[in-house]
Order: sequence, then structure tokens, then C-alpha cells
Amino acid sequence: MVVARDQKLLNKKNNYQQLKFTNDPRNLSKARKYVEDFAANHGFNEEQVFDIKVATGEAVSNAIEHGSPSGDSEIKISLDFSQGCLEISVADVGIFKRIIKIDDQEDTQHRGRGIPFMLALMDKVTINENKNGTTVKLVKKL
Repeated sequence: MVVARDQKLLNKKNNYQQLKFTNDPRNLSKARKYVEDFAANHGFNEEQVFDIKVATGEAVSNAIEHGSPSGDSEIKISLDFSQGCLEISVADVGIFKRIIKIDDQEDTQHRGRGIPFMLALMDKVTINENKNGTTVKLVKKL
């Protein structure tokens, strides 16, 4: 369930929005729809909107699964559109785990493909970590 939402009417003049929600997995679809609507309303085509939605979904999924040292932490998505560029920040209070495993085609249980998806779908991806949490920034040019 969405716990707080700082939102004005979606239109091209509204270039910044923020959504806050708990780390409940049921919030993933709401977060994806929120980003999808924002991107579509700022001129991104259907293919770009899909890429943005999938990449953001990966970042939010990671935040939900790994970004909560307690059982009920907050995740924040910030959307900023300026100069033909959308920047999405997904912030949580967890510590980023730097585990990189070589993709094994025979290991059907292997996960950890979220970051490669984000890198493939977006123009720029950065992961910033500190003692207060992790922020994933995704950038897509119009």
C-alpha cells in the first residue's frame, strides 16, 4: 500500500514527483505503473516506457527484497524530467551486496540479473551506497 505520495497533476509542466511506500512486495506493480504514467506523460514512446518500467521494476524489486534491515522500511522513488532526460532514483535503507556471479546456463535457480537488465535498458545506471542506505539512479534520454 502506498503510504505517502507527493504528486501534482501529471502533465509536462510537472517535471518532478516523488512516491514513498513500504517494502511490501504488493507495492511493486503500483510503483511500476507510477513510473510508466510519468514517462508516457513526458513524451517517451511505448518502447522507451517499457524499458523504463522494467528497469525501475528491477531496482524496486531489489529495494523491496534487500533494502530493508527491519520488516517495514520505506522505499522512495523520485522522478525528475529536465532537458529531455528522465532521472529515476530508487532509495532504500539497506546495504548493497556486491556479489557478482558468472552466469551459469545450467543453474536454473540463479538470480541476480537485475543490474544487467538495468544497464541494457537505460542510458545510465549508478548505484550509490552509504551507511544510510542504497540509491539506484536510472537515466533515460528522450
